[in-house]
Amino acid sequence: MSIEEIKNKFPGDVEALTYFEMLRWGNKNKCAYCQSEKISARQIDNRYHCSSCRRTFSVTAGTFLHGSKIPLKSWLYAFAAVSASTGRFSIKQLQRDIRVSYTTAWQMYQDIKKLLPNNERVLANDVFEYLCKKAILPEGDIVAENKPELKSKLLVALMIISLFLAGNSHNAVYGSQMNKVMVKQITKG
Repeated sequence: MSIEEIKNKFPGDVEALTYFEMLRWGNKNKCAYCQSEKISARQIDNRYHCSSCRRTFSVTAGTFLHGSKIPLKSWLYAFAAVSASTGRFSIKQLQRDIRVSYTTAWQMYQDIKKLLPNNERVLANDVFEYLCKKAILPEGDIVAENKPELKSKLLVALMIISLFLAGNSHNAVYGSQMNKVMVKQITKG
C-alpha cells in the first residue's frame, strides 16, 4: 500500500484501529488475555472490557505495538514508508511526515526493521501487509518477549520473593546475587 493510499484509506485513528482489529480478530473480537468473546463494545478510550476476566485491553495488548504511545495511523504510515523504500531510508523524512522527534522516528525504524523477514520471502507488494500482520499478531505471552528490561525486573522481583519465602533476611537481598540498583528500581515501581 502506498503512502497516498494510507492517507486516503485511514483519515483518522479510528479507521486505523478498525483495520488492526480486523487483522487481529477478524469479525469477532476476543479478549487479549483469556480469549473470551464476552467483551463490551469499544469504549471512548479505544479499550474493551472483558466480562469473563474483568480486564480491560486494546487491540495492541500483547503485540509488538503494546504500550506504544504513537498513534496507530502513524505506525501504518511508517510501515508504508519503509515498505516503499528501495534504497536508503530517510528517517528525517519520516520524522517530518508523522510529526515526531528524530529519536522517535529512528526508534520506530529500528523496531520496524526487527519485524522485517530475515529468511522468509515476501514480495515487494506484500511488505506492508506483512508488517501490519506481524505487528498486530500476539507475541505469545502478554509480557512482551522483546522487552529485556521488563524481564530483568520480573526476574529480580521473583528472586526477592523467593529469598523472603526462604526465610533469608532483608540484607541478603543486597548480597552478591543481585544489583542494588535493580532492587531499588523494582521497589520504586
